[in-house]
Amino acid sequence: MRTLEGALVFHDAMRKWFELKLDTPQCGQASIELVRITLDDSKPVEVLRGCRVRSKGTIAFSSTGYYSLKMYQDVEEIESIGACEEQLPFPDYSDEKPDETVHRYRVDMDFNYRPSDYPINFRVSSAGKELQPWQAYASYVLTGGFALYGHCAEGFVIDKVFGTSQAKPSHFDEPRTPDDTAMFDPESAAASGIKDLHLGYTCLRKP
Repeated sequence: MRTLEGALVFHDAMRKWFELKLDTPQCGQASIELVRITLDDSKPVEVLRGCRVRSKGTIAFSSTGYYSLKMYQDVEEIESIGACEEQLPFPDYSDEKPDETVHRYRVDMDFNYRPSDYPINFRVSSAGKELQPWQAYASYVLTGGFALYGHCAEGFVIDKVFGTSQAKPSHFDEPRTPDDTAMFDPESAAASGIKDLHLGYTCLRKP
């Protein structure tokens, strides 16, 4: 259990995460990743992004690729130090649902797979019309092994998977079954020198 002080930086990348740039190095690290394992509510962290903060919690070594730095702190308490202009919380799309009239749609994902803050840019469309917000129709998971999985909204199944061939677009399970997801391997594409990726999949409403 340690108390840390430093500048809180939010990284809007494929895997969104918080970095605490330490005033004084700890355990040989100039920066430590802040996570909320013990407490589910991350709002106190996100509203303090860009501020100097004091955080309290257990420090541990990052054992999987789910973490972005060598060490992380499981934040139990956090507060601002000095002047701090709090930011708005991140938008909450948990209650957003697909339009009931939509029965088929396409998900396009464009991103720069280089080590920096490059978020995935989503475009969801049906019959040439863009659907908003895209978070109501699609989501993704980047595993610790850097496999990328794309998901449809609840009530829909994956139909086709496509994209940059070096990223090996494929199905996780049988197409049009509840356990299927779109599956991609951006690490293989990067190893072959392809880092600007266009990936996607289509979704069908279940009968």
